[in-house]
Amino acid sequence: MRTSVCSFLVAALVIAGLAGAATEAPPAHAAPGASPATTVIRDCVGDKQIRPRTISSIFCGDAGVIVTDVTWLGWTDGWAVGYGTEHRKLCQPSCAAGRSTSDPVGIWLFAPVRGAFTKVSLYHSVAASPETYTLTGLVR
Repeated sequence: MRTSVCSFLVAALVIAGLAGAATEAPPAHAAPGASPATTVIRDCVGDKQIRPRTISSIFCGDAGVIVTDVTWLGWTDGWAVGYGTEHRKLCQPSCAAGRSTSDPVGIWLFAPVRGAFTKVSLYHSVAASPETYTLTGLVR
């Protein structure tokens, strides 16, 4: 499962890179090599993070979905892609009494606003549509 999610994300990364290369030529005066990405993800207390190993700001109110052990395949100022382990509260019979699941997941961060990603899509399978959420991290 992790291999198929990772393969899908690598393909998406290549396609995005090719699309970006076709539409955005570097300026003639640009120095060799890419400049480091500065777009961040905000955690639940508002701290800025680049390439975090844990994403906790999907549902800050109840920590209903957290992604850990994140490996980033690409991070730019417009998008980031990686994979990790999703921990999700099932809330059956209630969120306080329910159990949690852990599954491999692909991650796509996008829609930066004022230097911070605002959306995340989680891919559980190459055959299913992703779940897309607004990140709830605090902005200071």
